Amino acid sequence: MEMKQLIGKVMNIQSRSDNTAPRMSVEAFFHWAEPLDRRYELVDGVPRLLPWVKRNHNRIAVNLVTALARQIDATAYEIATGDFAVTTGSHSVRFADVMVEAAGGPGSARTTHKAVVLVEILPTSTMHVDFGPKTREYLALATLGTCLIIAQETRCAWQWTRQENGDWPEEPLLIDAPDSEISVDVVGARLSFADIYRNVD
Repeated sequence: MEMKQLIGKVMNIQSRSDNTAPRMSVEAFFHWAEPLDRRYELVDGVPRLLPWVKRNHNRIAVNLVTALARQIDATAYEIATGDFAVTTGSHSVRFADVMVEAAGGPGSARTTHKAVVLVEILPTSTMHVDFGPKTREYLALATLGTCLIIAQETRCAWQWTRQENGDWPEEPLLIDAPDSEISVDVVGARLSFADIYRNVD
């Protein structure tokens, strides 16, 4: 099956949850999760364990943060990594691998409602989530301008950019040329594959 067909199939998978189970509030979730050693996301009121990551995943995340920090206006935007959450619903919070949000939020906040750019780094094991319910939640955020999924095992990316009329494209832009550069116009940044995949083996 070609990658485009596979992604289309995965995007149509509906998230499965037990609608009869009591749903946890965002506040209750953080109270429950704070003492735990592993990290979880809250998906429609149900905690979901996040997978361990590999060194290449971390390298890509650091490379993205470094490249973005060189280019964005630090008085207008802040960069967050996977430890700071974005609220995606009344009973849902996600931890994007890299996030750009509007600057100025309170230091005591656990989540943001002002994500402008969200980036997920994609290992094969999380494809069904990153190209499924998580992307749908991200694209429903009113403040979001760009959503990126960066492949971990190969030089490839998928980009959703909000159009001038406020809509999203029906399909993401597939970027896979070896010397590609991703334009993230919403924050005035350009991310080259050379920078994103530096030291990634």
